[in-house]
Amino acid sequence: MRNIKLKSALLVGAMVFSVSALANTSGAWWNDIKNNRASSVQKAIQKGQDVNALNQGGQPPIMQAIRDKSMGVFDVLARDPNVNLNIENINGETPLMYLAIIGDVRRAEGLIFKGAEVNRLGWSPLHYAASMGHVDMVKMLLANGAFPNAPAAEGSSPIYMAVTSKNSEVVKALMAAGADPKAVNQLGKSAIDLAKELKLPALVEIMLR
Repeated sequence: MRNIKLKSALLVGAMVFSVSALANTSGAWWNDIKNNRASSVQKAIQKGQDVNALNQGGQPPIMQAIRDKSMGVFDVLARDPNVNLNIENINGETPLMYLAIIGDVRRAEGLIFKGAEVNRLGWSPLHYAASMGHVDMVKMLLANGAFPNAPAAEGSSPIYMAVTSKNSEVVKALMAAGADPKAVNQLGKSAIDLAKELKLPALVEIMLR
C-alpha cells in the first residue's frame, strides 16, 4: 500500500513538473514575441513550438506580434509554412486585418501572395484600412480584388468606414472602384448620411458627384 501511495505521489509530482515546465516554455514564447526576439522565436519553432496556438487573450502568435510591434518576429512567423495566414483571433479578426489597421502595405502584399484572403464575410481588411484612412492600403486591397461594397456584420460598407476617417482620398479611391455611398447599414444610414451628420461637406460633395 505504501508503495502504491509513493508511486502515486511521484506520478503527481512528475505531472506538476511537466505542467510547470510547459507553462514556463509558453511564457518564454510569448515574452520573446513581445520583446521582438526573432532568433529566439525561430529556435522555439525549430524545437516544435505550435505557431498557431492562441494565448490567454485569444490572439495567435502572428497577430500578437503585430499588436506588440514586433515585426521581426512577425516576419519569422509569416515565413513559416505551418502558420495559418487566415487564422482568426477571439474577435474573428485575421492577420491581414491587423496589417490593414497599421497600414503596412508591404507585409500585407506578402501575406496575400502567400494565400491570405482579401475578402471574407463580415468585417474585412478593406473596412479596417478605410476606417484608418490608409489610402495606399485601400488601393492595394482593391487592386487585389477586395469588394468595394462588402457589407460588415451590421451592414456598414467600406466607404461608410472611410467617412469615419475623414480622408477624402480614401473616399475617392473607393468611389473609383465602384463603392456605393448610398448603400445603407442596418440602422438605415448611408455614407452620405454619416458625412452630413459629421459635418463633412467636402466628402458629401465627392460622394454626390
